[in-house]
Amino acid sequence: MKTKILILFLLAVVSFTYGQEVITGKSKVKKLIIPQEKTVKELPNLEIRNKAFTDQNSNNIIDGNEKSMIKFQVFNSGKGLAENVQVKVSLKDQNTGITFDKLITIGNLATKESKDISIPVEADKSVQTGTATFVIEVVEKNGFEVPFAMAIETREFTLPVTIVEGVKEEEQPQEVISAQPEVTLRGVGDPLKGLNVSGDRAEMQIGNYYALIIGVDDYWGAFEPLSNAVADAESIERMLKSKYKFDNFITLYNRQASRSNILNAFEELSNTVKETDNVFIYYSGHGEFNERQNKGYWVPVDARSKSMAELISNNDIQTALTGIPSKHTLLISDACFAGDIFRGNAISIPFEESDRYYREIHQLKSRKAITSGGIEPVMDGGREGHSVFAYYLLRALENNEDRFYDASQLYDRIKIPVTNNSEQRPKFAPIKYSGDEGGQFIFIRK
Repeated sequence: MKTKILILFLLAVVSFTYGQEVITGKSKVKKLIIPQEKTVKELPNLEIRNKAFTDQNSNNIIDGNEKSMIKFQVFNSGKGLAENVQVKVSLKDQNTGITFDKLITIGNLATKESKDISIPVEADKSVQTGTATFVIEVVEKNGFEVPFAMAIETREFTLPVTIVEGVKEEEQPQEVISAQPEVTLRGVGDPLKGLNVSGDRAEMQIGNYYALIIGVDDYWGAFEPLSNAVADAESIERMLKSKYKFDNFITLYNRQASRSNILNAFEELSNTVKETDNVFIYYSGHGEFNERQNKGYWVPVDARSKSMAELISNNDIQTALTGIPSKHTLLISDACFAGDIFRGNAISIPFEESDRYYREIHQLKSRKAITSGGIEPVMDGGREGHSVFAYYLLRALENNEDRFYDASQLYDRIKIPVTNNSEQRPKFAPIKYSGDEGGQFIFIRK
């Protein structure tokens, strides 16, 4: 369930963390003697802490044509000065196409002093699928060394295949977005320039946009009331209506958000939505996790206990999403344990600034979710009457000035501020076994 927190201080790393264990260095010498004074010098002791890896699309893989970063902290836990400390980096594997800084000079580290290290890693299009094992050595003038290795998965660069779909004659005409030289957007002559698309391309057949928005504050029984869930959901509704192309809304707030009404709303979408349409679903309320069943749930307003019969499981949600015949479906869930919906491994098409990328993410089906956290509690309050997650989600949607704005771009705007200002880390991924083919939900600004 959501946790109410008024004040929160957090130091977070937005990355894939390799472990919190501390690696302690080994010395080539037992003691340091100053000949002139015939005294024994206090010894340093180097430690490696907080190893982490970050990449642009947050899939913890070095993809072809992607920039990433290796991060860690060097700490001197000894009593003596560590002199002329350096970081030496090499690759154990012969994985071509990866460049990085091979030598980083730290200098002296006094006792109890630390230094944060960032190693930029850049992969070009020649990277092969496999593993890149980085061998990192932290060395010091007097013989203290801390060697360690980080093995990171790599994936080759591939150009998406362009798929062009026809429109059946019996179908009603859909909105068509194509190149019109006389139209000006963002100061350029190409109406798809906001998508970094130019040159020859197929027309994008844009269907209707549906939104299902659910917000619940009025809990009782086993679940304490919330303060901000409905306000968050209503603000999302207003934002979508005022700034983006949406044609149909289903809203369920408080007593309307019963178990039967939520399931009926999913059924209504499955019976109404066409294959060219797009569906946006937003849920703000309590989440529950049954450890014995190892399963996450939404909590409707009429739930009085934690019985599975009164809740809506993530399996139920996955089944409902599979039954909606949309081109793109994006689920955003601001609830505790929401990340449980990502059970199983799934992959996405890596971002690429090219014509083919944008044509394909539109043409290919998508069933993706952005959640406010993983398998952990998330905050109800936080910023200006909203949860921390909803606050930055609204800011990202409000500040967007692009004609087109896909779900991956939205996630990239919110993941760092949410992580740095709360104890939760947002997630973004395809929903396993729901029909995702690698596309992306695209917000269209009015």
